[in-house]
Amino acid sequence: MTKKSPKVVLITGSSSGFGNLIAKHLSEDGFHVVATMRNTKGKNLKIAQKFKQLNKNIFIDEIDVSCSNSIKKAIDRTINRFKKIDVIVNNAGIMNFGLAEGFKISQLEKQMNTNYLGVARIFKEVIPHMKKNNGGLFITVSSIAGRVIFPYLGTYNPSKFAVEALAEAYRYELAPFRIDSVIIEPGPFPTYLIKNAESPQEKKCLEDYKKVTKSAKQILKYFKELMQHNPKCNSKLVSDAILKLIKTPFGRRPVRTTCGIDFGVKEINTFIEKYQTKILKQIKLGNLLDNNN
Repeated sequence: MTKKSPKVVLITGSSSGFGNLIAKHLSEDGFHVVATMRNTKGKNLKIAQKFKQLNKNIFIDEIDVSCSNSIKKAIDRTINRFKKIDVIVNNAGIMNFGLAEGFKISQLEKQMNTNYLGVARIFKEVIPHMKKNNGGLFITVSSIAGRVIFPYLGTYNPSKFAVEALAEAYRYELAPFRIDSVIIEPGPFPTYLIKNAESPQEKKCLEDYKKVTKSAKQILKYFKELMQHNPKCNSKLVSDAILKLIKTPFGRRPVRTTCGIDFGVKEINTFIEKYQTKILKQIKLGNLLDNNN
């Protein structure tokens, strides 16, 4: 009996946060992990070297999700090495934090280019390979901010709402090819996302907001206190959820999985899914709900 080769999982944004933890977790579980990040020979050189020393199942590659050419080269290298890609974890993302009016259009473009178009580019490049392989799985790391609105995340929220719509649309469209698309929605976790967040660059218009400028600091303080010593804010919950989704057979994976403190998003998902199902059946596309086709 021929031994099955390990699944190949490519993860974007592996230099820190969820991506870093997911790469370690999956490699320890026997998967071949392609941990991708930017600047593997510069800023992230030490991180890349640590990965190589950590586990023989981890392979490092360079991907800048804002560049289609960078993605194509990395996907081609992965296919040449392993002859397949079984799972994609769309994890790379950035956050803007501050009053929406203060962000320049260029900042909004950067936010959407990474969080939405970056994922769209990955889908576009990988889908043909998964079709040839007669199956695959896309896991898109979104956020509860892709379902509910938080003040001072006025540019981050739209990027996550957009990527959720894309990932769900692909779920239905790719079902006939046995390619699954699912979404992970983490709540607040102690990652570097907020620490590395860009602030508004147009300061002049923010002078009108003097009465509410303290609110941003209050929100950060609230989340910091909420996450302190809170078992629901252990980042391992996210990597555990991703491992479970990978091991779940095609046709049985939920569209969305919340992790940690979800502020009621799980209930929102259940409510909306009922109407989404009704819409698809109403327009005679109910067959796309059957992922076993």
